[in-house]
Amino acid sequence: MKNRLRLLQNEMTKNQIDCYFVPRVDMFSGEEVPQNEERLKYISGFSGSAGFGIVSSNPDIKSAIFSDGRYKLQIKKEINQNFFDSFEGNIKEIGIFLKKNQDKFKNIGIDPCLITVKQYFSLKNILEKTKINIKFIQSNLIDEIWYDKPILQVKDIFTLPINKTGKSRQKKIDDLAKTIDTLGGDYFILFRPTGNAWLLNIRGRDLDHTPVSRSYSVVSKQGNIKIFTNNMSFNTIFKNIPNIEIYDFNQFSHFIKSIKNKVFLIDEDVLPIIIYEDLKSNKLITKIIECPVEKAKSIKNFQELNGMKRAHLKDGLAFIKLLYWFEQNVYSKKLNEISVAKKIFEFRSLEKTFVCESFSTISGFAENGAIIHYKANEITNKTIDKDGLYLLDTGGQYLEGTTDITRTLLVGKPNNDMIEDYTLVLKGHIAISQAVFPEGTRGRELDTLARASLWLRGKDYAHGTGHGVGCFLGVHEGPISISKHTDCIIEKGMVISNEPGYYRKGKYGIRIENLEIVSKENLKNNNKKFLCFENITRVPIETTLINQAMLTQSEINWINDYHYKVYSDLSKLISSSDIVLLDFLKLKTKKI
Repeated sequence: MKNRLRLLQNEMTKNQIDCYFVPRVDMFSGEEVPQNEERLKYISGFSGSAGFGIVSSNPDIKSAIFSDGRYKLQIKKEINQNFFDSFEGNIKEIGIFLKKNQDKFKNIGIDPCLITVKQYFSLKNILEKTKINIKFIQSNLIDEIWYDKPILQVKDIFTLPINKTGKSRQKKIDDLAKTIDTLGGDYFILFRPTGNAWLLNIRGRDLDHTPVSRSYSVVSKQGNIKIFTNNMSFNTIFKNIPNIEIYDFNQFSHFIKSIKNKVFLIDEDVLPIIIYEDLKSNKLITKIIECPVEKAKSIKNFQELNGMKRAHLKDGLAFIKLLYWFEQNVYSKKLNEISVAKKIFEFRSLEKTFVCESFSTISGFAENGAIIHYKANEITNKTIDKDGLYLLDTGGQYLEGTTDITRTLLVGKPNNDMIEDYTLVLKGHIAISQAVFPEGTRGRELDTLARASLWLRGKDYAHGTGHGVGCFLGVHEGPISISKHTDCIIEKGMVISNEPGYYRKGKYGIRIENLEIVSKENLKNNNKKFLCFENITRVPIETTLINQAMLTQSEINWINDYHYKVYSDLSKLISSSDIVLLDFLKLKTKKI
């Protein structure tokens, strides 16, 4: 790490900059990036899915890593604190850090492909009254020193049939074109690859866990589409579609030079500043909007919701096989975090519509489970060989839909703290699952339901309670979420996770996660429209960690009803000759 920093600092000196902005993103600002664009990890060692680095070339000031509370413990484990300080925060806190050190930092270098319009102007506003100059560096400096950068193959895209998408590509394009016109635009730049995949009813294999091709589109109010990509399989898929044209990434500047006096609608949360600067230099008008595709794809149609349910049944079958295997082998004291993660992948792979994991499995035993987004490696890999809690957060991408589930499993004998903490988390999980709420309710208004039982004991967790989930797309899908700060309105047809947790540093982590469909609730003698959650995950809860005395009768009924559904649905998928697995399922779902 020291040598890499020195090489980067040499490049910074050549470019006359005192610090260098290193976000953990690619040009699309997605949560998942290809291995050859994990620049923050390469230069700092931090492997989290969200964060920023400020690399200093001034010997009087250490470099810095900024991230959120999910990664507090992980950062301390992964970075060398001789070279990096760590802070909670994002662009605002980075700006404050730079402003505080303005006497030492005169020029900050930024790759204009890796900072969004919103981020850039937020940073610029914070630094407005300082003498710090923001300097765009067109060639990424980390790429200049990354001599053994992985080479990734471009993989062909493929189309999804309408029985899986529920809506034709042309209907989606027509709807988007009308929205563009209504919003007063001539063009909309759809810069999210997940949005592009949804709009065009395609999927790709550019990333390990998100089935997209890294591409973007410019859509006109007439419904004409220019797709920008380096993947030549687009030409094959769309060669006979008259309203769709394919361009290389480097042709965008040439494309807009021919356009005069037109309004481009942009999503400032994802559009890189380099694209924005191109638009402005050609004197084109820009108008900031919220991405209409994000909203449209977050509300699933009938076929998509049915697909999600089928995916969760298949995933539940794989998981019950994993649970049986785990309980049969755990007392051999030979299992470890990596071997269990590999095993759930093996069980999922038995299903022919399984494509890949929906994220890198979080497999943490004992104190590793307290690291919220922990990922086991050969150095940290723990053997599961003593009493403790084991946290497994894992998901799959199936052609029918996307899954995400967390279970906390007991190994050996629990102590009183484990039982109390688990039961408190379970109470929060049930509170969300049982919630009935009026239309127009925001995610932050539901968040307190999950935390209330923990708060009564002076406990909390440093992550959101729920995130949106795509249909055979991103496992984390905006704009839907349940958290303390979200303004998102929860709407019928959305799919959201329900995952409260609690983490004791150095001891264990607890999280219970199911996915829920937002559904209509029919209340008698009430004209107002209310919503509720329909659970679609089919995996047993760890009842050996429950203190029934802490539960209400309603909560006990919920557990028993949930386990009845798990048994009823999964038993139909298990061969009648597999008596051992059926008996195990019956045992794991028996009434409490």
